[in-house]
Amino acid sequence: MNKKVRQSFTVSLTIGILTMMIALNSNNSHAINYTAYKAGIAPVIDGIGNEECWSKASWANINQPFDGKTLPDSADYYGRYKAVWTPSRLYVLMEITDDKLVDNRVHPSDNYWQDDCAEFFIDEDHTAQGHECGADAFNAFAYHIAAVARDKNNYTNGSIVSFDSPDAIHHVIDLGTDCNTGKALNLDDHVVTKITKNGNKYTWELEFKIFDKNYNQNSTSNTPVVLTPNKILGFAIAYCDDDSGNRDNMVGTVPNHNDYSGKYPFYRYTNEFGTLTLNDSILSTASEIRINAAPKVTISPNPAVNTLNIAINNWQYSQIKIINLLGQTVFWQKTEGDNTQLNVSGLQPGIYILEVSGLSGRILQKFLKENF
Repeated sequence: MNKKVRQSFTVSLTIGILTMMIALNSNNSHAINYTAYKAGIAPVIDGIGNEECWSKASWANINQPFDGKTLPDSADYYGRYKAVWTPSRLYVLMEITDDKLVDNRVHPSDNYWQDDCAEFFIDEDHTAQGHECGADAFNAFAYHIAAVARDKNNYTNGSIVSFDSPDAIHHVIDLGTDCNTGKALNLDDHVVTKITKNGNKYTWELEFKIFDKNYNQNSTSNTPVVLTPNKILGFAIAYCDDDSGNRDNMVGTVPNHNDYSGKYPFYRYTNEFGTLTLNDSILSTASEIRINAAPKVTISPNPAVNTLNIAINNWQYSQIKIINLLGQTVFWQKTEGDNTQLNVSGLQPGIYILEVSGLSGRILQKFLKENF
């Protein structure tokens, strides 16, 4: 091989390697440093995840054994997630394959990490410091979210209910200033969770309020931070898989740092997290609300003052939601038939989204609520 040929080969090889590196770095599939893009309109928390922003966001795997054990077989466990954001909330879509869902502990704070649950580690200011409990409790949050839905009307002894029950809630737990795990905090108001099931695959859709380290567990007036472009959060996810009555595996988004017996185990120090960077590029616009071509839904009057009439042709539908532009559900009911009348007099004036869903899919319509 002559000198020119060798040089050409070297340049081509270098370009090929650089191209491969760029391609790998542009895909979040194996990333512990995730880039979340902005949603033009907040996704609806319904456990379906078919909004435009989700279709464009990239998946990242939840496949690192946090506990040093061998990764479970994919039939036993498999996980991945996506994330998007708006100025007021962080949103996560997660798919978990779990062949056996177990939750034997009725009280939410009873060894909550032992049952099937997801853990979301969020450090608002991405600063390396302790966060487990006591004085360090809110340097970061470690939200433990139950995979099984309980009756929201009985916090301490709620029975298991179906995912689609109007009384369903997935309890959210974390330690606060008291390091006694039996006195963990009820943080249900921090996270809205909806899970749907298809065989052994569970689709989680979550909406997070993000709080900073000044959070006061004894106050009812804590204000979530406003999320801004280029903000970097400390971030990691773990899934606790319980097949035997106690946690069998803990699988997450970052590699095992092999320091669980050291000074700073993963769940105690924020330098073990990955990162989540908020990118200002918009994945969907406010006008991109997809409406099924058939069947057709008609709402009247629009604008509405006291009553909203809903007529739908040739479709047996199962539930109706009214969602504000922050993606928050402000009304929900099961229903059947071709015509329904809703009392909307209690809604604040503004633009809302009506969602009609059932086995045939989902229809979204905008309407305006006025005072008079």
